Amino acid sequence: MHGIWHIVATSAQRLATAQPGYAAAALTLYVVSLFIAGARWRGFLRALGADAGVVRATLATLGGIAAGNLAPPPAGEACRIALLRSGGRGTWQQATVAAIWDRLSEVPPILGLGAMAIVAARSMTAGWRPQTVAGGLAVLLALAGIAWSRTRRSGAWSRWRAQLARHRVSGGVFTQGVAFSSLLWLQDYLRLTCVTLAFGVALAPTQIAALCIVAMLGGAVPGVAGLGPVEGGLVAGLVAFGVDVPTAAAITALERIISYGFSTSAGAVVIGFVGGAPLWKAARGRYAPESEADAARS
Repeated sequence: MHGIWHIVATSAQRLATAQPGYAAAALTLYVVSLFIAGARWRGFLRALGADAGVVRATLATLGGIAAGNLAPPPAGEACRIALLRSGGRGTWQQATVAAIWDRLSEVPPILGLGAMAIVAARSMTAGWRPQTVAGGLAVLLALAGIAWSRTRRSGAWSRWRAQLARHRVSGGVFTQGVAFSSLLWLQDYLRLTCVTLAFGVALAPTQIAALCIVAMLGGAVPGVAGLGPVEGGLVAGLVAFGVDVPTAAAITALERIISYGFSTSAGAVVIGFVGGAPLWKAARGRYAPESEADAARS
């Protein structure tokens, strides 16, 4: 127990040594990323006939991030859509289908980062036994197969496919979305680079890419108020790349102060100004029947 408290105290001291310039750059990059995400969603919304500006889409995205940080996974998208619709900017159907295309546009850059992460993993596991590497890959493939199978069998998968089939977007619109997504993931990459440099840690590009993938996967794992999996994954990844535990914890803390603390507090303000109680109910799924009826009318 004494050892744990010593690590916590040392990490807090290390956090205080962060270079302000790099920390400010990381925060600025995160704010820029919100507008990139808003512009990306706005492109899909307009392609589907919804009237939405970049600012409104950005604020809706920020509020959705806050809801997603504090409630189960569907809450973020539901709140984002509700925030957009609160200004009469589009139908539930338009906003929902645009959100699906919005997420699909992230696949190409994620695959690129994943390839870089594999290079980092190969260098890290160079001394491992082949049986260990094969076993780890088998477990990952099995988990991915189970997740894919459950997704395919779910009613949501069928509904999404039907919606996308009825509401296609042009290749140019999707390519533009992929370009915005690439910028968004580049921002994540640069932000993590700034956060590590704030503590004098210089990692290889492939290692930063691996940390981006670890943070993304951690965000998909349920946690208490959105906390736990991402932090644990980032600390473990940094330690695996040779960073000492106190510094790894300090790097993770600064990153999460920006990506979780700032987004949650600022997003909560957005939700509060637009109308907190109704939108919170929408985020928790209480507006589902209305949304379906609205979609049927559109």
